[in-house]
Amino acid sequence: DGVIADVTGSYRQAVIDTAAELGLAVDLSDVRRIKQLGNANNDWEVTRLLLEEAGIACELDEIVRRFSAHYEGDETRPGLRQTETLLIEPGLLTTLAAALPTAIVTGRPRRDAERFLMENGIAGTITTVVTMEDAPGKPDPAPIRLALERLGAGRAWMVGDSPDDMSAARAAGALPIGLLGPGDDPRTMGQALIDAGAARLLTRLSELEALIP
Repeated sequence: DGVIADVTGSYRQAVIDTAAELGLAVDLSDVRRIKQLGNANNDWEVTRLLLEEAGIACELDEIVRRFSAHYEGDETRPGLRQTETLLIEPGLLTTLAAALPTAIVTGRPRRDAERFLMENGIAGTITTVVTMEDAPGKPDPAPIRLALERLGAGRAWMVGDSPDDMSAARAAGALPIGLLGPGDDPRTMGQALIDAGAARLLTRLSELEALIP
C-alpha cells in the first residue's frame, strides 16, 4: 500500500469514515501524521490511535467491524476497495521479477492482498506474499525475515512508504528504500523515512529499475 497500490480512497478513507461514525472528524493529513510517527502499520490501529488522541475509547473489534464494512461495501453501497489503483506499470514488475525474486510484505489480510494482485493481473510477478496472518506487523522485522526465508535470499532491498517499513527493513538486515506515497509531503514524510533508516529516497517506483545492476 502506497508502493504498488494507491489506497488514498480505500484504506485511508476507511480510517476517516470509521472515525466519523465514532464521533471524530479527521482528514488525510491526520492519517499521514500518525503514519509518520511510526508503530502505525495497521490502519485499524491508526483509527484506534486517532480516537484515543481525542479521548474516545472503542474496542478494536468494533473498529475492525465498522472499518471492514466501509472497505468491503455491501448490496447497498460499493466498497471503498473499488477505488484502489496500481501505482506501477505492470511491465515494470515483470522486468523486476525477471531480474530478481520478489516478495510483498504487507499489513493487509491475505484475502485483501491476493485479491488486489489478482484483480490487477500482477499476481504472477510476485514470488511470495507475506500478510498479517503470517507474522507480527512492521516495524517488527519478522515479516521481512519470513519473506527472505521463503525467497531463499540472504540479501534484499525493501521498498516502503512508511517509517515502520524502514525500521523493519533495517532490523531484518535488508536495505531500506523509502518511497513517497500519493499525497505525501516530500519534506515531512521524506525526512521521517530518512530518520527511520532509509538508505535512498524515491519519488516514483520506476526509479528503482535504474538502480538494479
